[in-house]
Amino acid sequence: MSRREGKYLFLILILSGALIFSIILGVSFGSSYIPMSDVYQFLINKVTNKEIFQVVWKKNIELIIWEIRAPRVLLSAISGGGLAISGVLMQCITKNPIADPYILGISSGASSGAVAVIVLGGASVGVLNITGGAFIGALLCGLIVFIIGTQNGKNISTVRLILTGLAVSTIFSSITNILVYSAKNSNQVRSAVFWSMGSLGRARWGEIFIPFIALVLIFSISLMLAKSLDILLLGDNTAKMVGMEVGKIKTVIILTTTLLISILVAMTGAIGFIGLIVPHICRHFCGSSHKKLLLSSLLIGGIFLIICDTIARSIFPPRDIPIGIITSIIGGPFFLFMIGKNGYSFGGEK
Repeated sequence: MSRREGKYLFLILILSGALIFSIILGVSFGSSYIPMSDVYQFLINKVTNKEIFQVVWKKNIELIIWEIRAPRVLLSAISGGGLAISGVLMQCITKNPIADPYILGISSGASSGAVAVIVLGGASVGVLNITGGAFIGALLCGLIVFIIGTQNGKNISTVRLILTGLAVSTIFSSITNILVYSAKNSNQVRSAVFWSMGSLGRARWGEIFIPFIALVLIFSISLMLAKSLDILLLGDNTAKMVGMEVGKIKTVIILTTTLLISILVAMTGAIGFIGLIVPHICRHFCGSSHKKLLLSSLLIGGIFLIICDTIARSIFPPRDIPIGIITSIIGGPFFLFMIGKNGYSFGGEK
């Protein structure tokens, strides 16, 4: 094992430990504090189905940990990791350092779908209906951008794709504004605005299975294409010269990323900055190798969103701040710091 590989392995071990620690931390903090020792002891007992640690906590704490906070924290990890690797993929195929998972306008489509259900459905609308509306809107938007922006996958031009995403995003944002303006009461407006800024409050055990499976599937596909993604960074012409089917690979990446982001945004709303800044953080430590970049982005994205959600739940208890506000407050200044740092070239090279 080379020294560079050893450093990377050590980094992954550190990040894996940090992810586990952040999960325990996220479950501990909220409207009421639960000691971290009680959290990890209960979780170990629950996962192993054995009383390894003696029960010294109150029974109502178990309900808070397992039914309310644990699924929310796990959804944070899944969403953060998914947004981060989607950002890596979008920045690669567009060769645009400021691309993020929402560059195809998917978040605008999801917002339109969710707000349509909230405003037109009335007070009887349930969480599943809102999630379904958001998923349909996100998927519809992504497919429109793909069909128009790539001419059905026949001609994948970066400029055409980005401009199409911008135009379609503007259209769906206008639809959302019209729906909000036509809302009949302030509760509908408040729900629409809160959802559009991101929230993990709807997380339940039965609802995190699909996002988890989607993340595992898209992450696995991305790892299999890691070498092809490395070659794509050299340019489409170079990739074609070595025998790569550039159009097919880009089509697979666009469609799988659209599916993943549609599912995540439907569950959590639009959470900004993670897909933009996390890939750049990882490039700083791992370089531009996508095999390393994808795994480190997955871990750092999960850690970052767990921390942001913990802050959102803890500042003004028992109320939640929309998590998109927290990610922007933290991510914006940090990104400016990276831009201003001497020698950082947005490609992992110093």
